[in-house]
Amino acid sequence: MSKAIEADFFRPNIEDLPLDYLKEWFGAACATEGVRKDIWSYLLPRTLEVLAMGEEPKYVGIEVSLSRFDTGNPSHWSDRQWRVLDRFQRRFMQSSSPSSGAWRYHSLDEILCMFTLGGWQLDDLWSQVMALADEQLVERLYQDWCGTFGDYGTIDVTEFWAKPDKARVREFYTSEQLRQRLETIALSDSADAEIAAKASAVVSVIDKSM
Repeated sequence: MSKAIEADFFRPNIEDLPLDYLKEWFGAACATEGVRKDIWSYLLPRTLEVLAMGEEPKYVGIEVSLSRFDTGNPSHWSDRQWRVLDRFQRRFMQSSSPSSGAWRYHSLDEILCMFTLGGWQLDDLWSQVMALADEQLVERLYQDWCGTFGDYGTIDVTEFWAKPDKARVREFYTSEQLRQRLETIALSDSADAEIAAKASAVVSVIDKSM
C-alpha cells in the first residue's frame, strides 16, 4: 500500500472511504490466514456497497471480493448482521443480470465463485440457481455460454475456483437436473419462442460438454 494512502486510510468515515483506497487495501493485504474479524467487519459494508454499485474492490476479478474472511458463515455474525448479509447475497444473485440496469453484469459462475470463496455453501447457492424463474435462468446461461459475455458454445468456468469446488461446479453445469429443466423449457408449448430457442442452445452446450 502506498505510504500516502496508508497514512490516510482510517481518516474518512467508512461510508466515504474512496474506492481507490479500498482497491489499494485489497491489493496490499496478502495474509494467508485471512484478516481479523474487526478489520473485515469495518471494511465489509463499504465492500458490499462497492459491489452493489457494479464496481470491483479488487482489480483481478469479482470472485475474490469476499474471500478475505469467512463472510458467509452465519456463526460469525449476530442475527441482525446475518440477515443483512443473507439478503445481500440473494439479491445480488437475482439482480446481477444482463438486463439489471444499474448492476454491472457478471457471469453466474463468477458470482457463484465469489460467494463460495466468501464462505457460503455451494449446495445452497445451487438451490438458488435452480429456483430462478425459467426466463431468468435461460437468459443467464445463454449470455454466459452462448452470447455476448462468454466464449460461444462453451461452459465458462472461472479459474478462481478452488480445485475441489471447480470439479463440483462442472458437475452441476452438466447435471441431468439442470439439463432436464432447460430441455423442458425448450420443448414447452407455452414458452416464449426466443426463450425456448435459447434454452435449446444451452442444452446443446451441455450435451457437447458431457
